[in-house]
Parts: sequence; structure tokens; C-alpha cells
Amino acid sequence: MNDKNEALRDVLLYVQKGPAAMTEMSSHDVARALERTDVVLLPFGALEAHGDHLPLGADSMEAREICRRAALQLEADGCPVVIGPVIPFGTSNFHLGYAGTVSLKPETLIALSRDVCLSLYQSGFRRFVFVHGHDGSLPSMMVAAQILVEETPDAEAMVLNWLTPLSKVYHTIQVSQATEGHGGEGETSRLLVTHPELVHPDRSAPFHVTREEMRKLQGPEHIKTGGAIFYSTRKYPHYYIGTPGLARSETGEKGYAVIVEWICRVIKRDLFGRTE
Repeated sequence: MNDKNEALRDVLLYVQKGPAAMTEMSSHDVARALERTDVVLLPFGALEAHGDHLPLGADSMEAREICRRAALQLEADGCPVVIGPVIPFGTSNFHLGYAGTVSLKPETLIALSRDVCLSLYQSGFRRFVFVHGHDGSLPSMMVAAQILVEETPDAEAMVLNWLTPLSKVYHTIQVSQATEGHGGEGETSRLLVTHPELVHPDRSAPFHVTREEMRKLQGPEHIKTGGAIFYSTRKYPHYYIGTPGLARSETGEKGYAVIVEWICRVIKRDLFGRTE
């Protein structure tokens, strides 16, 4: 083995903080957890291009971190949950022109989600919380949740779109006042918090679309309120929108705080009957 291979073998890519998700737990650990709760948080990610400054798995990393932080807060509030396995692929067809992107057809993602949930149902989970890291998968997540409760009458499922509360405060926590979206300042900031070794803002340049285009992509009448509009974004010369170079870890922390507070409030209210 040459010196280069030695260096690659020993490099520490990133550190994952606890608590453990199901992937890091043993079967015995999961059985013990089920004695305390039947609620499972499922992080839905993606493997898609985010520019040269972010890893392909950024959405999966974000979704898992959101669930990790939510699980810690919910435990502190006496509402225990289990972090389920990350669903690592999503519907990412609009990024297929960029190397490494993997996209599932909507029907494939629905079937995959159904099978994962039915397997966890067999283990004893009854309340399922779908947490996205990639909004392009939201329509399929909603259908999968609907199918799950149709096939298992004693199960409950909710799909949480945290873009809604976050979009209301973006302008107060970000530096940029221009159009920021996929792979931009906000997302880059959140990855700086958890996986700084994998973030390289210096490899990016500002790229913005018009506000009219941004409304079409992420407008309040569409994906942020549970609706959707679909059209190709392959015409854009870059696979991110915004100014990643403005990213700061403190911005990421503020974003995570908004997301997690909202998710925990909804889960405590709707699954644990806690309204305080």
C-alpha cells in the first residue's frame, strides 16, 4: 500500500453524535426501547448533487441530525422515541445530470417506505413520524403514510414538513437577502454544524435565480404548505441556489433550533397529548 492509500485509509471523515439510531443499535437494544415507546422517527434523505461544496448525502445527514436533536429534546420532555434507519434515496430526477445522483421513481420510494414501515410494525412500532431532508420526496412520503395506516388500522403516521416554520424566519437568521435554496447558505450552514469536514464553501460561487423563479420552486403556496408544483430545473447551470460562501455554523444552529422546536411541539401534541 502506497503513502497516498495509507493516508486515505486513516482519514477521519466525520463523527456521529448520539443517541444511536436503529442502524447503530442491536436487536436487543430495539426491543428494550420498545418497552418504553412505540414511536419511531424516520429520516428521509437523498443522494444528489449539492454543488462542489457539499456531499451528495447532505439531505440524509440533515434528516438524521434533525431526528437526533428531536429525540434528545423529546426524551428530556418525557416523550421517548426511537430514531429509525435513514431512507438514503429520494426522488431526485431533476439532479440526474450530475455525477453520483441516485433517483427513485415515486412508486419505488412509496414501496420502499411501505416495506420499511411494515417491517418496523412487525417489531412493535405503531406510531411513525416521517421527517424529510429532501422536499422532493414529500408527495411520495404522504402517499406511503396513507398506505401504511390503511394496511395497519392501529398504526398512526405523520409527515412533517419543517420548511413551513423555517421559511418564516429565514430572513432573520441568514446573512443573504437574495434567493437562497437548495445547497445555499442555509443548508450549507446546517452541514457546517454537523459535518464540517465535508463542507467546502470555497469551492462555490454565488448563483441566484429570480424571485419569480424561486416562488415557483419553493413558494409558500406550494411545497412549504404541503402542496407542490413540478417542473424541470435542469436548465439551471448550477445544482445549487444561493451563496454558500456566506454559511456560518451559528446560522446552522439557529436553523436546527427552529426546526426541532416545531417538530417536537407537533409530536408532543399529536402523539403524546401534551399541549404545554
